[in-house]
Amino acid sequence: MKPFKYGCVVSGENFCPRPELERQLQEFAASGQNLVIQGERRMGKTSLIKHAIGGMRKMRLVYIDLYYINSLSDFCGRVMKGIAKASEEMSFLKKAVQLAFRLRPVIAVDPKDGSTTISVDTRAAAEPDSLGAVLSTLAKIAADGRTCIVFDEFQDILKIENAMAVLAEMRSVIQFQADTPYFFTGSVRNDMMSIFDNMDSPFYKSALTFTVDEIDQVAFTKFIAERFRKGDRHIENGVIAKIIDFADGVSGDVQELCEALWETTGSGAEVSSDDFSAAIELIFSRERGGYEAIVERLTNPQARLLCALAKNGGAQVYSADFAANVNMPVSTIRRVISRLEEDRLIFRRKGVYRFSNPFFREWLSRS
Repeated sequence: MKPFKYGCVVSGENFCPRPELERQLQEFAASGQNLVIQGERRMGKTSLIKHAIGGMRKMRLVYIDLYYINSLSDFCGRVMKGIAKASEEMSFLKKAVQLAFRLRPVIAVDPKDGSTTISVDTRAAAEPDSLGAVLSTLAKIAADGRTCIVFDEFQDILKIENAMAVLAEMRSVIQFQADTPYFFTGSVRNDMMSIFDNMDSPFYKSALTFTVDEIDQVAFTKFIAERFRKGDRHIENGVIAKIIDFADGVSGDVQELCEALWETTGSGAEVSSDDFSAAIELIFSRERGGYEAIVERLTNPQARLLCALAKNGGAQVYSADFAANVNMPVSTIRRVISRLEEDRLIFRRKGVYRFSNPFFREWLSRS
């Protein structure tokens, strides 16, 4: 078994403990506090939430993934899917189906893993009062005060037509559920701010902000060293520090590089910085097609600016020197940067623009 996992929700020994954050999330959940949980992509927000809430004996978790949601019917379907996955007892599932009869739900068994799923009639879900029906179902399921409801990648709700009206109806239901904690996670900071910090938004100041940042480096170093030992490899703390620095502290990217290092070294090996090249080449071989597809979609100014960021860093992108380097005025740079952020290729942290994928950054820097 490979000792490192990435690109998925992890649990058990694959989860790096974050005791202080776990404790805080559990306390907020127990008190019914609504939270805006922010953090860059692949920071482990979902794994953290599931681990923390899953560790509470008297709290049920309903997890609803809104990543790239595209319509109201899609929203309704995903809410019902989240309810189904939370149903460990058929009595709970039966209750959900009864409550959502307006959406003509259908119970089925997933042939891949044997789990129970609920699908809803897309025609019913697209009708005007479908949102009220599904929100009412969610509220009644959580009426016992033992349910934490998580909307992951919540900023993508803005992709729905008449998103503000959808948010207004959600708020009208949620505000009367004082004992039910709602956690809204997001990785696009500007969009999350437009939902929760804009005075014109129905969700303005409706939840506390909770930030998930890099894992404590001491704890993460210990975890990584232990995982390498489990994989019959040894690695010094200094090498681990270089891995974390390369990946900008993003836990998912750190684990991806660690997995590649494990894959390209032999049993009993002493993993060193000299092994980085082979590991990164392995990642390139896996992801090159995706990188090339991204570049093909870029405009010429976007491609020039991304290459400059990859080679020179993103600390002074509006300076005269950077503008001269990419041969475009600052006004154009601002417009291009904004589009690259919208496309989630880059993000800004601590005043510096960074790549959402550090391996794509490395690939570009070598071009």
